[in-house]
Amino acid sequence: MKILGVDFETTGLSWQDDRIIEVGAVLYDWQTETPLRLYSQLVNPGRPLPAAIVALTGITDELIATYGQNQESALYALIQLIEQSDFVMAHNGSEFDKLFFDSWIAQVENAGGSVGTGWERPWLDTRCDIVFPEAVTTRNLKFLAAEHGFLNPFAHRAVFDVLTMLKVARQYPLEAIVARSKEPTLYIQAVVSFDDKDKAKARGYFWCAPRKIWWRSIKQSDYVREQAECGFRTSLLSQKPE
Repeated sequence: MKILGVDFETTGLSWQDDRIIEVGAVLYDWQTETPLRLYSQLVNPGRPLPAAIVALTGITDELIATYGQNQESALYALIQLIEQSDFVMAHNGSEFDKLFFDSWIAQVENAGGSVGTGWERPWLDTRCDIVFPEAVTTRNLKFLAAEHGFLNPFAHRAVFDVLTMLKVARQYPLEAIVARSKEPTLYIQAVVSFDDKDKAKARGYFWCAPRKIWWRSIKQSDYVREQAECGFRTSLLSQKPE
């Protein structure tokens, strides 16, 4: 079984407005635990990098100018790797990397490029498709690595984050990860007062400022347990809050 681990560094958190500045991808043989191909590429976003992103990643405008590839060429190289895989895997991919990837395709096609068809693969999300032990409460990749007995010395550089993710994921059965990836994802609201907001935050709920609600995504099979354990009332949302 071949897994293509993927991670993107970007100019920000908005897949609608921000752009990918680095691609990390590792084609990985699950059975033999062997990286088969590594792809690490800076990508020119066509705009200056925010200072906060430079500080976080160490990627600068000078590095982009010297080593950055154009958007179309970098996308095609990644698609060629996807064609060699059975699944694409990303940490928080369903809420971040897959959204940026789909937006990237749209940008290239709107500019006159064509990515074709037949290369698409199912995506696995190690943040929500792995059932971690109850003692492991973090879902931050850097801290997950520590919980699993190792450290990532190059956090926020894409290919190293991919290798970290794969090392964590390999400690769990792939069949279970794939099965869980097929479960519906629910979006739920924590019905809490201002005084109780820390309870929601501690259980992984996020604040949506436009709607003024605390919310999180959750797998369908986890919803009943969340209702029983969270200590506050919840309600289902009809869609993901924007």
